[in-house]
Amino acid sequence: MFFNTRLLSVKGSLSAAQQLSLVVLCSVLMACGGGDSDPVDTSTSADQSTAQPVTDTPAVEEPVTEEPVTEEPVTEEPEPITVPYDSARAGKIAGVNIWQLPNSPDGDRPDQCWLAVGSDASGEIYISGHDHQTNSMLYRLYQSDSTVRWIGDARTASEAANNWENGETAEKFHTRPIHHDGQVYVATLDNSNMDSGFRNTRGFHWYGYNISQNSFTDLSASEANGVGAETLQLATIQKDPVNNLLYGMSIPENKLVRYDIAQGTTTVLGKPDAWQGYFYTNRFMWVDSRGRVYTTGGSSRGQWNQGESSAVFDHVWYYDPATGFGELPGFELQGPNAMEVGQWDRQRKNLYTSDDQGNIYRFNDAAASWTFLGRPAFSSSLKTWIFQLSADEEKIYIGLSDGAQPNAIYEYDIATGSSFELLKMTDLDTQSAAENFITGYDSWDSKGSFYIASFSMYDNDNVYMLGINPVEIKLQKGLITDRMEVSAIQDNDGTIRIARSGSSSAQLDVLYEIRGFDSAGKWVATGYGEAAIEAQQSSLSIDPVGLSLPTDSSAATFEFVIVPDGNDYLIGDDTAVVFIQ
Repeated sequence: MFFNTRLLSVKGSLSAAQQLSLVVLCSVLMACGGGDSDPVDTSTSADQSTAQPVTDTPAVEEPVTEEPVTEEPVTEEPEPITVPYDSARAGKIAGVNIWQLPNSPDGDRPDQCWLAVGSDASGEIYISGHDHQTNSMLYRLYQSDSTVRWIGDARTASEAANNWENGETAEKFHTRPIHHDGQVYVATLDNSNMDSGFRNTRGFHWYGYNISQNSFTDLSASEANGVGAETLQLATIQKDPVNNLLYGMSIPENKLVRYDIAQGTTTVLGKPDAWQGYFYTNRFMWVDSRGRVYTTGGSSRGQWNQGESSAVFDHVWYYDPATGFGELPGFELQGPNAMEVGQWDRQRKNLYTSDDQGNIYRFNDAAASWTFLGRPAFSSSLKTWIFQLSADEEKIYIGLSDGAQPNAIYEYDIATGSSFELLKMTDLDTQSAAENFITGYDSWDSKGSFYIASFSMYDNDNVYMLGINPVEIKLQKGLITDRMEVSAIQDNDGTIRIARSGSSSAQLDVLYEIRGFDSAGKWVATGYGEAAIEAQQSSLSIDPVGLSLPTDSSAATFEFVIVPDGNDYLIGDDTAVVFIQ
């Protein structure tokens, strides 16, 4: 069954819970006869109804003029922002916005951001800023008003939990913020040197940001000794969403740890016997659908190489919860170089990853297979710390920095292996382009922009965060000649109509999701689809009855959502339709 179709064409800017509330409200209003207000009193005022003297001349009635009833518009003032924040400013060209992370309430300066930009399922962006000396902060970009706001820091959260020792520090949240089941997780790295200095630290803390409660807490406060593990420090974390677990890798010992989210406890799993001494820790690892964790280590760069064995580190290793550590000689690497960045496709079927020299690999989950794809046409002497996979799984936007040439982002075509320089940072903004490093991977919002950090070290200049829409960039540079926006509305006959503006000379493949919500409005399941608007057609109609719904018995309502592909098209204001089957 369907609701009144005029009530179901809703703006994409509304959250699913808001949309569901809108449908329920409108249904109530219809049941009440349209929700009429109290009748307006139209009686005349005393001076208008005063009787006229009776004379022989017929009285002439003056027309009664009613003053129009006017109401002052009610303007809801936005709630004042009570934490440090920054609003967006536009870049040099369309599709670019820039923020600068504010100091913490206590004045801590976020002047670095090492691979610490991420996003949640709804496209909210999270970014860590740290001073690499005393404290680490977490910030959230609110898409609703385009402000980036401080949401917590290590010292404040730990002090609130009575879990901060005298003289303790938290140099970095080096970890990409990981979203899982309504929480965003980070962990501390208080010493990143490849020597025994970490042994002088207390140990790392897990922290969690509860999105619905807007609260940032020290999760390790309830663990033994108030830390995840004594003296260990984490350079990266990853989630196992199926088993409700987090994993982390320490530096420089490269020990794997596991955090049981439900129990709130950390277990040190150790490392393969062949991994000896101190060496460069992978900044990216991944977990497959079977719960196996894939890890790498080592670096061929003279800057970080510790004399580790090439034969040990020129392939992928793993940890299996059932069998322990093992190696995969068939998963060959282009030299003994640990993985640095990576991103799953939107259905978690294929994972794409790269070392810091730009060598790109693909892991297929179903087959547990490994393929070397190639690398972009830039010098491997520069560092690859930007890696953004387009939603259509056709392009990778891969960056380079920390070298003798300007920081830049390339477009890499997965099918052909070809690449070209899409932009220099100087094309986008003068201030942020003056910084030495750009970092960030797997950090897309809901509108088709990805987010990166630009910064230097110890320069008293806070981290810049840039939002970059690659389709807008291509339009500005003439790489795409026709601007296409895709939207979705529900027609009067109940069908969902996907429409595009711009040229219809070629077929356009449009990505979408079917999101399932329970009776409380919680997002519980997601299905994925693709629809083709044929050449010479400007729209496509879909009968919701024929849609393949995500399987979750608690799903009571569904939402059809257009997804920007990050490659060919933009999305309009109308992107979502709510329906019931």
